[in-house]
Amino acid sequence: MAPPSVPHAEDPATPELRAFVRDQLGCTCPAEVFQQVDDRPSDESAAAGVSRRFAIGGRLLLYLVEAGDATDAVRRLEGWIATGRAERDRSGMQRLRLVVTLAKTAQPQKDAETIKQTFTASPWVDARTHLHVLEPSRVAFSRSGD
Repeated sequence: MAPPSVPHAEDPATPELRAFVRDQLGCTCPAEVFQQVDDRPSDESAAAGVSRRFAIGGRLLLYLVEAGDATDAVRRLEGWIATGRAERDRSGMQRLRLVVTLAKTAQPQKDAETIKQTFTASPWVDARTHLHVLEPSRVAFSRSGD
């Protein structure tokens, strides 16, 4: 079975995307935010290796990123944060949510904790930047072309 499709630039959010943002990420954005979704990669997000980028309602910037393992994620994390925060601020959005998935992990909880510690220590993190480390199966929109 094919994963759910994602909206094209400037379309309303699909029910699957709305559920992912609310249920998996815990976002409490009002319903009207989901009326406008831009899922095109920005030049910055593409250069930073972001797998998927969603600008939702002009308020929420969502970066979905994939790393080979925790070491790879830690190595790339600061670049993802800095890029997302710069794009969020330049675009006047309120939140950046960075969702990291790992292709390989023998110790998911330990790896997630390592990534979270690196995130917390980053000078690029502020109160409007959030990290989510999820298993790939929990991310319905993890890869372009799904």
